[in-house]
Amino acid sequence: MSFPVSPESLLEALYETLPDPVLIINEDRRIVASNAAASEVFGYSAQELLGMGPEQFYASAEDIREVGEAFFPLGKEATRLHRRYDFLRRDGSAIPVELTVNKIRDADGTAVALVVILRDLSATVAAQEERLRAESILNTALDAISESFVVFDEQDRLLLCNDAYRKVYAKSAPALQIGNTFESIVRYGLENGQYPDAGDTPEAREVWLAERLKNHNSPEGPFLQRIGPDHWLQIEERVTADNYYVGVRTDVSALRRAKSESERLGAILEEVAQEVFLLRLRDRKFIYANKAACDNLQYSLEELREMEPGLISDDPESQNLAEKFGPILSGETRILSADTRHKRKDGTTYTLRGRYERLDYDSEPVLLALGDDITERLEIEKALARKEQEFEDLVQNLPDLITRANADTTLTYVNENYARFIGLDVDQMIGRKFIEFIRENDRPLVLAHLADLTPESPMATSEQTMVNPSGEPLWYLWSNLMVFKNGKPVELVSVGRDITEIREAQNKIAKQSRALEVRNDALEQFNGIVSHDLKAPLRQIRLFADMIAEDISAGKTEDLAMFSGYISQRSEAMEQMTSNLLEYSQLAYQQIKPQDFELSQAMSAAWSNLAVNVKEAQAQLISDVDIEVCADFGLVTQLFQNLFANSLKYRQPDSPATIRVSARIVDASASIIVEDEGIGIEAAQSEKIFGVFQRLHADEKLYSGSGIGLALCRRIAESHDGHIVLDPTYQGGARFIVTLPLSPAE
Repeated sequence: MSFPVSPESLLEALYETLPDPVLIINEDRRIVASNAAASEVFGYSAQELLGMGPEQFYASAEDIREVGEAFFPLGKEATRLHRRYDFLRRDGSAIPVELTVNKIRDADGTAVALVVILRDLSATVAAQEERLRAESILNTALDAISESFVVFDEQDRLLLCNDAYRKVYAKSAPALQIGNTFESIVRYGLENGQYPDAGDTPEAREVWLAERLKNHNSPEGPFLQRIGPDHWLQIEERVTADNYYVGVRTDVSALRRAKSESERLGAILEEVAQEVFLLRLRDRKFIYANKAACDNLQYSLEELREMEPGLISDDPESQNLAEKFGPILSGETRILSADTRHKRKDGTTYTLRGRYERLDYDSEPVLLALGDDITERLEIEKALARKEQEFEDLVQNLPDLITRANADTTLTYVNENYARFIGLDVDQMIGRKFIEFIRENDRPLVLAHLADLTPESPMATSEQTMVNPSGEPLWYLWSNLMVFKNGKPVELVSVGRDITEIREAQNKIAKQSRALEVRNDALEQFNGIVSHDLKAPLRQIRLFADMIAEDISAGKTEDLAMFSGYISQRSEAMEQMTSNLLEYSQLAYQQIKPQDFELSQAMSAAWSNLAVNVKEAQAQLISDVDIEVCADFGLVTQLFQNLFANSLKYRQPDSPATIRVSARIVDASASIIVEDEGIGIEAAQSEKIFGVFQRLHADEKLYSGSGIGLALCRRIAESHDGHIVLDPTYQGGARFIVTLPLSPAE
């Protein structure tokens, strides 16, 4: 028969209807979830509780430190805490609580959070305190000699103590003189071995003394103190309205050896929801079982005292039970955690998840057991396992990559296809954030995409590149659905489909389109140059040819050599222009060959190619560039060579040339600055200089050149999906800014 309610709904109902406050604490010690009882008890709304830390709840900073040191960081060995503390409500009133803390672990066993359950002990503590006060007054009134007591005045000087007190602190007796301070008496005891737990070094004893003085000056409740190998006292100290310090010492050695029931311990343990057992190891007999244990087993405490543990065990093989508890019974292990099957009086069984601790008190070792009935939890886990298996069977045969994750991208499920793509086992991925498996450069975009998902628009698609274990980059179309609860994101379901072939086809078309645009642009410039720049020398050649023909017809020969020289010069200029134009147009069709190299390598090669010019200009290159790019080494070298040649050519007259190069990474591109101290370029010419055959200086004898160098630089930069501009704000020379992507566009 199928379970009528889903496991998730049942867990949510248990969580929300539990009368005790439940808090979920993350690794930063902040509340990330709470049930309705938490809001009711502490007076904060569920929204206000989110993000709150321990400093807003604990009444004592020492308690904060104690719990923090026990569990944080979450990787510590400690897995559970059960203790009484004082907490604060929103209105500032104190509330005593029974605090139970457990770790929440993922499938790998890694602690990821804490679950904290708090039980309001106000009524119980009030009753206990009233009983203790009455008991103290009654004991003092009936028999002042049987109980040891002491009184210190408002300046913490000994006012009086009875003989029992002097007997209990026999090693400190010489210091128990009226007028001596409490600290001087305790120091005397430390020096004479009164307190065996104070440590063996002066440093350790000072630490112990500081803690003892703190408890004395600000008593918060009874505590235990060992004053001999087998001698324990319960210390209760109070400060009266007149600032007198009154202390009572009760011998609780028998309690510490666990030889008899303790009413004080019982009053606390009876309120605990967990099952608690004390077992005497000498004869394997129960000493104590709390109400929760007796109720669940359906036996009274008297009945349990006559039974051995085996009688309530449902383990079919007693040998298995002996092997399980053998290490703790022999003393090899002090603490053991184990699941055991218990049998009730009516014959029904349940599973107890327990923590067992061996307490050795001289010759009387006992076993303390604390456990939870996890039968219902195991049924829920089985139902969840069945549901997960059904889900697994449904999605394993799909070709897509399928994941489920918390809102913070922590993976809770991945299918085999996704695990194979990443190159890990499924178990190795669960509990990790899927953002780790995304290329670092793509992570901000993915997180921004997820942040855009809202309750109104919970689903969206995005494309991203992923690299398989073979190092092959593939394109995937991800469909992401964010599940919201009460307006808050709780789960992300993602499906990724391989669209590499589609994307490659799109990229191929886009690349061909870009190449066509470049070629068309080059063709347009070529047509413009042919129609304009090449016509000028042709017109001049024709003009001089006509002049020669006229002179010959007129019989004049004195100017023929000059006209012929002009024709030769124009022909050479036209030939140089044609060569440069061919070089420029070929670059538009050239397929770049990217490779990884340092920009400094290309600069060095360019500088070496200009060695003659460098020597002539007494030039100096100042550079501290160490950025790696993936580009065409030859073209980038030519780009630097053209820029350096310009700086050498247009230097200040009679001054050595100095060229500075710097670079930094900006948005996945290298931003390179090349600047000099030459004659400079007017801001109005900042775009014109990149045109083909654009020369700013008509005097070719002073500044020779074809006017194509900077045009080639721009063509090279654009062929890499980059660009080059002149900084018009720069004074004292020329500054060019070149931007090149760190990796070629796909």
